[in-house]
This record gives sequence, structure tokens and C-alpha cells, in this order.
Amino acid sequence: MTESASDHWSDYWSRGLLTSLPQDFAANYDGEVRAFWHQQFAATPAGGRVLDLCTGNGAVALLAADYSGQHQGGLEVTAVDAAHIRPDLIARQFPTQAALLERIHFVSHCRIEDFESPEPFDLVTSQYGIEYCDHAAAARSVVALLRPGGRLVMVCHSAGSDIIAFMNKERDEYGLLEELGLFSTTRAYLDREVSHGELAAGLRRVQSRVHSEFRVTGSPLFRSVLETLGGVLALPPHRLDASREHLEAYYRQTRHGFDRLEDMLRVNRLLAEDPGWTRVFTEAGLEQVSTGELRYRGTHHAGEFHVFARPGAGD
Repeated sequence: MTESASDHWSDYWSRGLLTSLPQDFAANYDGEVRAFWHQQFAATPAGGRVLDLCTGNGAVALLAADYSGQHQGGLEVTAVDAAHIRPDLIARQFPTQAALLERIHFVSHCRIEDFESPEPFDLVTSQYGIEYCDHAAAARSVVALLRPGGRLVMVCHSAGSDIIAFMNKERDEYGLLEELGLFSTTRAYLDREVSHGELAAGLRRVQSRVHSEFRVTGSPLFRSVLETLGGVLALPPHRLDASREHLEAYYRQTRHGFDRLEDMLRVNRLLAEDPGWTRVFTEAGLEQVSTGELRYRGTHHAGEFHVFARPGAGD
């Protein structure tokens, strides 16, 4: 992950959100996804060490800590990400997770290939994460971090997943907002290049078109944009000028949302061009144990899972 990509992900995680998924898929991992991860934790020795890579705000790490507490597993959980992680903000957003967060060792601003540990891990996990990294470098690091007999378990996006289809639709919606001038007009006002009147005229044009689209699609993104535009356009010039900081925050969040979506779809296009990309893990020395499709709420194709093991320890 590049430094600029890390920036827009840090901005996202700083809001205390648990997942990077579209809203329809973004409840803390539950249902079949939760059951899948519980199976992986159940196969980990009591007192074992778990490492969650590209953790985001620790959704899988929280599942591990929760499972360990419920089953007296004594798991030691570490969570690593290249972006800036704010456990305090997660706890503020999800107070019921506060105690679990204290049981997780978070490591921010650290790429997989830069992470080192004096002790090996029994289980390395990643959900919608490793595919965004340098695959070969990540594979070498995972092999070095696993104990003999330890496992790597990944859940990754796949080209045919419902989540990717949703993201492509949302990308088109962001593209329309960009085409209509939402970003450029707002940025010009914030940089004092256009007047309040010019901003209002530009935003009304956006509002009119987005309202027409929303009536057809019911898009959550368009709903959010319409609510914000309604509030901005209702402010008199002096009130809006006094609210520049809030408008700047909205611009940044929306622009970064587009950037994150582009980031995810770019990576998934690359994966679609090379469906056998996970071979780097066997080339690095792991053995593939299983692979398959993961479904969510019985209907959504949530992606693919891949389980690898490091040879040794009686295998």
C-alpha cells in the first residue's frame, strides 16, 4: 500500500468504522462470516498466537478476542495495518467492544513486509486485506511469521462477488458526482476561488440531477449527498463561511471515499486478470489446505477463502 493510499485509509479508519465494506455488507462480521472465522479459531491451539494482517479497525481481531473469551481459548491477538489505527475511536463508536479492544495488540503504520516478531504465530488471518499488498513480499513475510504447522487463512474479494458488483455500481455513482462538479465546485469554494453564489449555483445543478437519479435508484450514496446539499444550500453566506471547517471535512470524506473505492476496484481488476495469484504462497513454501466460496446471509457471494499451512510440526 502506497503512502497516499495509506492516507485515505487512515482517514476512513479514524472515523471508528469496523469494516471497509459497502453499507449493505458492513455490519460487524456476522452470520456465515462469523461462523467461518470461529471455525478457524477453534482449530487454533489454546493459548495460541493470532496475527491479523491488514486489520483495518480490527474486525477479525475482535472476533478472535471475543471467541477466545467465550471459549477460554487464551488466544494472544495482534493486529497490524499500514494505516493509522485508533482503538479509542472504535471503542467510542462501539462501546460494547471496549473490553475486547484492550486484549488486542494493535500495530499501526506497519506494512506486512516490515512487521517482525520474536515469537512465531499459530494463525495468521486477513479479510479483504492481503490482496492490496505486494503479494510475493507478503507471502515471504507470512512464512517467516508462522510456526511450523501454523496456518494462514485469507478471505479475499473475487471478481464475481456481490460486494464487487455493489462497488462497481457505487463507483459509477461517484463518477457522476465528479462529472457534475461536486468535488471541483466545493474545492474551488474552499480555496476561495469562487463566491458563495457560484457555489450555490453549482450545488443546485448537482442537487437537481442527483435527485432525479435517486428517485430511480434509491442509492444510499445519493441520499447522503442530497441530505448534505440541502443543509449547505439552506445556509446564508456568513453561516456557510463560518462552517468552512465542516465543509472541508465533508469534502475530504467524500473525496477519500471515492479514492478508497477506486483503490479496491483497481486491485480487484488485477486479481481478475490473474485468478491464480495465491500461488505466491505455495511458491514461498506454504501448502494449500483448502479453498472455496464464502456466502453472506445465505445469498450474497462474499468472496473466496484460502487456507494454507506451513509444513512441519508432525505434518
